[in-house]
Amino acid sequence: MLRQMAQTSGTAATTLDMKLDVESLRALRLVVDTGGFTEAAGLLGLTQSAVSWKIKRLEERVGVGLVKRGQVVEATPDGEDLLGYADRMLAAHDEAVKHLSRSELSGIVRIGSNEDLDTRNVSEILARFSRAYPNVRLDIRMQLSGVVCEWFDAGDVDLAVVQIIDGGPYGPTPDDIALWTEPLRWVHGRRATFDLAEPLPLITFGEGCAYGDDMIEALGRAGLRWHHAFASMSLAGVQSAVAEGLGVAALNDRNITAEMVVFEPGGRASALPDVSYVIRTARHGDQELLGALRSELRHALTERTRGIS
Repeated sequence: MLRQMAQTSGTAATTLDMKLDVESLRALRLVVDTGGFTEAAGLLGLTQSAVSWKIKRLEERVGVGLVKRGQVVEATPDGEDLLGYADRMLAAHDEAVKHLSRSELSGIVRIGSNEDLDTRNVSEILARFSRAYPNVRLDIRMQLSGVVCEWFDAGDVDLAVVQIIDGGPYGPTPDDIALWTEPLRWVHGRRATFDLAEPLPLITFGEGCAYGDDMIEALGRAGLRWHHAFASMSLAGVQSAVAEGLGVAALNDRNITAEMVVFEPGGRASALPDVSYVIRTARHGDQELLGALRSELRHALTERTRGIS
């Protein structure tokens, strides 16, 4: 390990001597990534000599050479070893600084969001934003995507996080910020059985669902009859109705529970479209503030859904 190598080198460093400052580690990372001191200095806003001094001082502290100086600067094996730790240290440092920073931005932002994103997660993200921007007041409302889109179009919300279907009634629009896309699937309760020769009992989110019309069209293409069995604007309500066997529904992957079975009532003819999640930001209002909130939501939501295609 790096510490052991340092202790056996000619300029052995003790544990107490080996104090690693974050900015020197950042300089090392940029020097290796860019392949030179000049490029790294430009990114850091420092002179080339200042960056060179940081690396030299860091090498003195650990007691080993960290870079091979030449036309292209490369990390030594010890340097690569240290960078493995440095990346984690820099990430933790930058995250802590971001968390504790307080912005002077102020104002009111009205937010509309689809419940499907998970109320707890969205609330946690927005609470973190409020701590970083204590002078900003958030007005948050959750509803079905169609309702939220209508709020947005009417100017009742400044930022919307919604589900859309390509070619659907609510989008997409050229200004949408894409988050992710996932498939919709037909589901029914594990203990439920249905005769496809009879009208299928349909469970829906009611008016305002982004893909309500697509469900009806898919059943029509497959030549299947249906009747309304249950409608709820609540995700929990729809999930419960499906699990209890009241009918069939269309849900995206994240909302399919262990009590449900995925099936194709009419084969490929009944296939459903993919559903996409997007952020919409109004062109009125404080664009700096809206941009900050959009960036926070985009980063946090895509990180939490990594792995969903």
